[in-house]
Amino acid sequence: MDIYPYKFEPIYVEKIWGGRNLSRLFDRDLPGDAPIGESWELADLKEGVSVVSNGSLAGTSLTHLTERLGDALLGGAASHEGRFPLLLKLLDANDILSLQVHPDERAVAEIGGDAALKTECWYVVESRDGMIYKGVRDGVTADAFRDAIENDTCQDLCAEFKVADGDFHYLPAGTVHALGAGLVIAEVQTPSNTTYRVTDWGRGREIHVDRSMQCIEFGPLVPTPVTEDPDCLLTTEFFTVSQKTITPGAPLTLPTGQCAAIMLLGCDAPIHLEYVGSESGVEMLSGGDTVLLPAALQSASLRCDVACRFLWIMLPQG
Repeated sequence: MDIYPYKFEPIYVEKIWGGRNLSRLFDRDLPGDAPIGESWELADLKEGVSVVSNGSLAGTSLTHLTERLGDALLGGAASHEGRFPLLLKLLDANDILSLQVHPDERAVAEIGGDAALKTECWYVVESRDGMIYKGVRDGVTADAFRDAIENDTCQDLCAEFKVADGDFHYLPAGTVHALGAGLVIAEVQTPSNTTYRVTDWGRGREIHVDRSMQCIEFGPLVPTPVTEDPDCLLTTEFFTVSQKTITPGAPLTLPTGQCAAIMLLGCDAPIHLEYVGSESGVEMLSGGDTVLLPAALQSASLRCDVACRFLWIMLPQG
């Protein structure tokens, strides 16, 4: 069985609010000259599926990889309707995104069809004096918010936060939210593309008033659930996200035995990923890379000549 760290071809998505900052930050060869808003780093959706780019399984879709490896990939984690149960993206918000919301389990049951729960979190890779909207202000009622949507003033009823490099925000399903201009974000989320726009700032795209009102949670923001691990940023029933740092010249041993992904953030030097799987090897990485580590990997360690930050994302064990 081919067990080793898997890299994937990015899936670039053009967005009216996107830019070209992924090229500047991560030396990406972006297609054409269109504004790229999203890079799907690890995806297994009907709308887009990642393909392995390295090793003996190059060209294999993430769907097929999940089916082929089973527990050797996922360990004790469950697939999502036979697909990989995680979606990882890089977002380039060169302009403000639509104010939007995603459904929780209650709303999904009511809406039906292809609607799927979407809980996510944001790690701020770069903020050029950026801000976000997250949640509805205290005391705002559903009736008042619907009136504000119709009057195009709903942003006045949303909580606003200035953000800086390294900030982290949890966005459980039902949280109305938007990225402001000037942000590059690493996004970890459940495998769903179900989004309802509350407002699009007059850019002409469809607004989903009734569906948005069906999904938005009113009341205090849900606190970020964490563990006693000081590196842990968030733990949910869907995934756990930690921030870790490679110390220059000192190998960092990674946990094995469960499925995990690495999202490498800013780094100005090559990163060596040494591993033992079905065979031993070294994978060369750089800032901006995302790597999937199968549960059956026997050992893995990262080494770099400079300090390097990364997100460590783990799937829950059943």
